[in-house]
Amino acid sequence: MPDDMALGVSQVAKESDPVKVIDKKAADNKAAAPSWLAELELGFALRGNKTVLSRCRHQGPLGVQRAFYPEPDGCAHVYLLHPPAGIVSGDVLRISATLEPGSRALLTTPGANRFYRARDRALSDVNDASNRQSQICSFRVKDAAVLEYLPLETLVYDQANAVNQVEIYLEDSACYMGWEVLCLGLPHIQQGFKQGKLQQTTTLYYKQKPLFHDRLDLSALDSLHQQKIALGGQHVIGNFIICAGSLLKQPQQIALLVAELRECLASKQLAQQFAVTELQGVVVIRHLGESSEHCRETFHQLWGCARQFVLNKMQNAPRIWYT
Repeated sequence: MPDDMALGVSQVAKESDPVKVIDKKAADNKAAAPSWLAELELGFALRGNKTVLSRCRHQGPLGVQRAFYPEPDGCAHVYLLHPPAGIVSGDVLRISATLEPGSRALLTTPGANRFYRARDRALSDVNDASNRQSQICSFRVKDAAVLEYLPLETLVYDQANAVNQVEIYLEDSACYMGWEVLCLGLPHIQQGFKQGKLQQTTTLYYKQKPLFHDRLDLSALDSLHQQKIALGGQHVIGNFIICAGSLLKQPQQIALLVAELRECLASKQLAQQFAVTELQGVVVIRHLGESSEHCRETFHQLWGCARQFVLNKMQNAPRIWYT
């Protein structure tokens, strides 16, 4: 592993631009219960022709690397680090980011996220917060700013009690592109999702008003998991949403983007596996399948099409995806 990948939880690699770093000790929380309350608060601001990581406040085992700048427009590529690499009963991970006007940032992860098997009592008392395993992301994207949230897949282990929540707040001409790839169980090693629960919620607000809300409340024993009208027994669920204030003001452009994404899928004979729709100006791409790698690769290609159409720039994949 290269040196710039070996970042401790209480460290932020040096960057030429100033970064506020506050490391709050989690010892009290850890002593009170065998679980983590981890928080990461990021701020991005435009400085000249480059977006800088202007604020980084963290508590517990969440951190970031220094920002990378592989793109000519100064977009900051930032890797979200969670050294435990998994979430157990009682854990709450909170990740927030605020993008100031005109800034551009791409957030991703170096590896898959994992919701591990819950404690034995967790599934019998799902309303007890100490039994849940939660990751909550909140993103505020101000005028003319662009956020791309492109994590690797999330693995939901058998008997997990997982809550995965994403909230996005967009101002006037802000833009958001983000995906979630969920894997239920580990069927490739004969560990299916036979017991457990998953609550997956994505909510997008535009000018402080709810524009898009998507919720999946799934129990492994529910018929929803097997019904053809629902998940059809598939264990990989992919959702990719695109929303830009500039497009909301031009409905015909949204229709053109949807058509272009559908053409991209059709050219690769993937139209039966992925669906592209538009809901109140939000472009939504969905997938049900058996391979998280296939889902991510296809989302990657669609991201390239959307980037070119919405932002007028080529895709520039984070190098961590290839290491």
